[in-house]
Amino acid sequence: MKKIMITVALIFTATIAQAQKTFYEALEANGETATYEGFSGISINDDGTIAIVSGKPVVTITVKKLATGQPVGFEAKPVSESYGGFGASELGDYDRVDSYPNVMTIKNTYKRGLDGYMVIDDLLFKISYIPSDGVPEVKNVTAVYVMVKDRSEAKDDTGKKKKKKGGFLGRMKAKLEATGQSPTYKYIQTVNIEKIFNDYVTAMKAKQASPITAQDKTDIAKIKRAREAGDEEIKRYNDSIKATPEYKDLQRRIKQNEANYQASELKNTVTLRNNSNNEIYVGRAGSRNPGTRISAGGTARWSCDQDAYLQKITKSGGSNAYDSTNVQVYRKNSGCGNTVSIN
Repeated sequence: MKKIMITVALIFTATIAQAQKTFYEALEANGETATYEGFSGISINDDGTIAIVSGKPVVTITVKKLATGQPVGFEAKPVSESYGGFGASELGDYDRVDSYPNVMTIKNTYKRGLDGYMVIDDLLFKISYIPSDGVPEVKNVTAVYVMVKDRSEAKDDTGKKKKKKGGFLGRMKAKLEATGQSPTYKYIQTVNIEKIFNDYVTAMKAKQASPITAQDKTDIAKIKRAREAGDEEIKRYNDSIKATPEYKDLQRRIKQNEANYQASELKNTVTLRNNSNNEIYVGRAGSRNPGTRISAGGTARWSCDQDAYLQKITKSGGSNAYDSTNVQVYRKNSGCGNTVSIN
């Protein structure tokens, strides 16, 4: 009897796992015309529901696919605002799904896993941290986007229309209705997000344990080739630009401008060479600020039209720690473009 019960339990668990929609299956089931109301700054209450700090722009979400049909990411576009869009794509440098084709999350893999996204039916979660070798946790959810739809006919687990409850829940519902908040806002505050989230993660990990098929391997290879082709296409484009006469002429002018600048710098400066065994400082007459440091045996550029004097250190630290002496090491306009030695 125990063996039979265990077998039945395993079949039941496998059935639940298979019933879970993957990231892309859920978005496609909702459709591209669906809108999602966003809420951020959320925290999880003791009863598993969420407390919401602020709203985010309403968006529509589109699954991005290769021409051959394989999904590679998504894009969320704001409906009425000029900001608030986001998305992720495997064709970029860092965004990757956790498992194909049974995708639970798509995340930024830079620095071994940072922020990412997960979809459970009509809810899209933004998650601040998803470990590279673990599963997402509800405590790291920073925003949730809820599909906007009529939820007035919500049903219980038996398929029957839910009855209105009195007592505390009834008073809470009445309070929410009195706030003037949207129906979506009211709905998401009554959902046990923690249970939904954790149940989904458990079921999807079981689903991802299934062996991938030969077709899955082919699809994965196509996505990888598309990503590499993107880099190759960029390189081909850059190479084609570099081969044009306009680009070559631009590079020639850049080099000529740099040469002209260097020539002008040499013309307007003098190189001071320190031939002593100690580092020195040179400054303008009467200056008490740090001048130009020249290491032992080193050189430094100096403005050609300025006299230069050796400096001495008068105290330790501060802007007035240096004081120009009467020892002149360069007379203005006497060595423009040349090197003058200080012995």
